[in-house]
Amino acid sequence: MDATTIALWIKSLGRPYESLVSEGIIPNMPLRELYKGRNWLDIEPEEGMELSFSAESKCLEALYIILVPVVEEQAVYRGELPTPLALSMSQADVKDSFGVPLESKGPTQLPLNRKTGGWDAYELEASAYPNAKLMFKYAENRQVNTLVFTLRV
Repeated sequence: MDATTIALWIKSLGRPYESLVSEGIIPNMPLRELYKGRNWLDIEPEEGMELSFSAESKCLEALYIILVPVVEEQAVYRGELPTPLALSMSQADVKDSFGVPLESKGPTQLPLNRKTGGWDAYELEASAYPNAKLMFKYAENRQVNTLVFTLRV
């Protein structure tokens, strides 16, 4: 995957699945429920990437990019990212590039004696990405493990 396509997907947050497919913005893949009871339907256009759509409206609500596996055997994204993002980033790198986060949450204890490193969220430049917010999720060692682009609320 290339950085230009990812940037286009980020700009397309909030748009309906059918429009995105008919315009050739996203691949024509069937929406599927990854697990029962979730209000989202997903496609996985490439390893380590997930596009999530509202089950009700079928509008694109989030783009997940996995940089470091969170669970065993999880696929990792290996393609390009829009600048200033990189495939390997620490929380310090994020703060150097993006400044003070809009929202943050510190480390969390999960079941099975697992921990997260928390997350930081930033609004993206409105002129480039009018509907987007970016969340950096961190592993316990403060490396970014997941990028989550969501609709600005």
